[in-house]
Amino acid sequence: MASADLTQVGQGEARWGPFKVYSATFFTPAGVTLEEALSEQTPARLELCYARSLTVENFVEGAQQALPESVSAELQQAVNRLHAAYQPVKQGDCYQLDFQPEQGTGLLLNGRELVRIKTVKFKALYFGIWLGDSPLSVQLKRDLTEKLHR
Repeated sequence: MASADLTQVGQGEARWGPFKVYSATFFTPAGVTLEEALSEQTPARLELCYARSLTVENFVEGAQQALPESVSAELQQAVNRLHAAYQPVKQGDCYQLDFQPEQGTGLLLNGRELVRIKTVKFKALYFGIWLGDSPLSVQLKRDLTEKLHR
């Protein structure tokens, strides 16, 4: 992962009621806007470290809540490929979504790559679960993007 040029721009927690589910940290080059951070030209990494065990179904259901209801067939295939790569996690495990221009979006579990998606516009779609116009949590989005250029 060539991520030496990435800077931590935000960090937060996802909660379900009173329970912490995961901590999230977002990395991208310093001085970019959110729009630039989600573009195909900008490397980015979102790290999610879990405070409790979750199933594959938990991940897919959570993603479906924030993904648009209708996407192109090509993007839907990419989403399906990523969802098929998910594995259950236990407390202390960390997933990373890692995007590198020309290489696409990788899904890593504890540093081991499970899948890499090179479909154009997939980065903005999937990172959008946390950082898009209708994120899973507005507060978490604020926390993750607090140091981005406005």
